Amino acid sequence: MSGAPEYVALIPLPFEATTSFLTGTIHGPAAILRDLERMDTFDFELGRDPFGHKSYSVIRPHGTETLTAQVQQSLAYRAVFDVLEQGGFPICLGGEHTVSLGPIRAARSQGEIGVIQLDAHADLRNEYEGDLMSHACVMRRVLEMSCPTLAIGVRAISKGEAEVIQDGKLLQVSDRQAMASEKWYELLDALPSRIYLTVDMDVFEPAEVSAVGTPEPGGLSYEVVCDFLRRLFKLKHVVAADVVELMPGSDDAASIRTAARLVSFVAGLKC
Repeated sequence: MSGAPEYVALIPLPFEATTSFLTGTIHGPAAILRDLERMDTFDFELGRDPFGHKSYSVIRPHGTETLTAQVQQSLAYRAVFDVLEQGGFPICLGGEHTVSLGPIRAARSQGEIGVIQLDAHADLRNEYEGDLMSHACVMRRVLEMSCPTLAIGVRAISKGEAEVIQDGKLLQVSDRQAMASEKWYELLDALPSRIYLTVDMDVFEPAEVSAVGTPEPGGLSYEVVCDFLRRLFKLKHVVAADVVELMPGSDDAASIRTAARLVSFVAGLKC
């Protein structure tokens, strides 16, 4: 919707402290960056290479994997804020989903922002196992920033989260609803023009992406997600994005490639 950014900044945030099922998301950013270096990033549909014709950089906030969640968020906030101030487009690479909070705050500091969440889980708990900063609480903290949100692909929620959704009349589209109708596109009208996009890799069908911290049956296909993103970037001004919760192992080449391809596609839509 808006003009192309001056550059694309990839910001790895290898932070993992509150994962509650499988572990290993700390290795997600490095796996995505390695795959981006060896894969062809020219997009035939878009007719360009987002990392070829446009300058890009990799910005590494130091120590994010060893610090507390609050300090990690502060470092991520500063990195994203600086990129936005310089006219760039930041794409953060997680790590667990809590890494989104600093970048969202940075985008919010520059004006009203809506958040679009592609995720299998609502992440709306007030606390999880006594932790207010758990990955299961990230969207609850986003709501406390007064950011309107639209969650797409959610298919696993607690009773308490369902009550938060109903009481707050939050915009939610399940994976089945997303596949059956175009209602989710209509809901975009309720969000501000400036958008932060957060993609938890468990939004995808496990048959396509199995290497995630908390896999769930069902989910969206890569093509359905890309179709949505094409329209989103035409209708809204997406100012920043993240891709989180990839949990790569030695035999997870398909999941890693899907995450890397998604990062490249998002960059291409913006450039």
